[in-house]
Amino acid sequence: MSDDAMAMKSRGGENKTWEIRNVCIIGELGLPSVHKATIRISGSWIIEVDHANLANDYLDATGLVALPGVIDPHVHFRTPGWEHKEDWTTGSASALLGGVTTVFDMPNTPVPLTTAEGVKDKEDFVGDRAVDYRFWIGATADDNTHAIAEAARYTRHRLAGVKIYMGSSTGNLLVTDEKLLRKYFIAGGENDLVVGVHCEDEALIREQRQKAGKNPQVYQHCHIRNTEVEIVAVAKALRLQKEIGCTLYLCHISTPEAVELASRAKDEGRSVYVEVCPHHVLLPNTKMRDPKSAQYYKMNPSLRRLEQVLRLRAYLPRQGFVDTIGSDHAPHTREEKSRAAYDEIPSGVPGVQTLLLSLLRIGWTDGLALERVVELTSRNAARIFGLKRKGRIGPGYDADIVLVSPDTVTTIRDEDMATKCGWTPFRGMFVRGTPEAVVAAGALRIIGCSFTNEIIPANM
Repeated sequence: MSDDAMAMKSRGGENKTWEIRNVCIIGELGLPSVHKATIRISGSWIIEVDHANLANDYLDATGLVALPGVIDPHVHFRTPGWEHKEDWTTGSASALLGGVTTVFDMPNTPVPLTTAEGVKDKEDFVGDRAVDYRFWIGATADDNTHAIAEAARYTRHRLAGVKIYMGSSTGNLLVTDEKLLRKYFIAGGENDLVVGVHCEDEALIREQRQKAGKNPQVYQHCHIRNTEVEIVAVAKALRLQKEIGCTLYLCHISTPEAVELASRAKDEGRSVYVEVCPHHVLLPNTKMRDPKSAQYYKMNPSLRRLEQVLRLRAYLPRQGFVDTIGSDHAPHTREEKSRAAYDEIPSGVPGVQTLLLSLLRIGWTDGLALERVVELTSRNAARIFGLKRKGRIGPGYDADIVLVSPDTVTTIRDEDMATKCGWTPFRGMFVRGTPEAVVAAGALRIIGCSFTNEIIPANM
């Protein structure tokens, strides 16, 4: 059993009652924004939120803000098969240090997750973790709709949804035939599964790659996977969703133009949701012009022009545009990222540990309200994916909580990252507001320096 599993024993936790006292709880938009309270926890559940101090064991959280544990709907923990990049011990540690208590792992590993048996095997392999988790099951080019239906029947408790790659990315899951795409959308609808789509048009990618010549520079990645590549694929996915009526989840949307297309579908009352990633709302494509570090910023979809980055970020506070923030945590080693040839440099950046930090950074610089941060990082994902006991701090909800010091200013550094790859694309970025402690299934972990051992609940 891993250290992670031993620390928690199971997501059920021990039947112990303790409290977080004097903590500020963020309300919902339109309601009183902040109120101070005591959060009472028994085992892995929140049993009361009030002003009474009743338990003998408690944590004094004066000056801290409690947010629901972050749900990251888009991570690549790289197992089985790429454990040199990441594994569930280092990935889970990264998540907890960032206040992430639930992750949805993607299927594009060397042996892709495409069957019900695979879901069961992977659950056995991952085992008990301090982070809760779900799996995306992958769509294949040879039609595994039957296997997806079987997985929905027998392993639903572990499924986030079915993931379709319309554009090539890490791994070998790619579906380009429109008739088969339609079958997957139908299968998602019939089995009440969210249909998650990587929206890049493969034909356009190949056309642009050919134009780039034999040995393109890394910066040309932004042209090979340009705005049109995303918009064409999003338009196709939206057309299929309108025809079939399934729940469509647009993964890692990187352009404001695509968000606007999806918003028009939302205005029609359609079940369409948009995920964006911190790197696409914070990092412009000029990062890929530095010859010393350009390779580290190669990702799918690519980084965009500054004007697009700012427009995309401006949609975060507004209802009806962006629904969730996913890290697309996709670690690769420094050695892999330092390769010289464009086609040999893998795409992807780590991000699960910095997901909440990045949103708090935007709250500081752009005035993104904490109520909206909660919606983007947990509440909406819980609603979209049917996690009925997550996304809120209240009686009957999971005791998944992150305690944040709202005024602490820190610098994001490579050496503080727990991910096995040991680096972050946000190195050097200043952040105001940092996680100080995380509660995952009722188990407390201290992250920052706001506490001394004397005030940690006994036997936690």
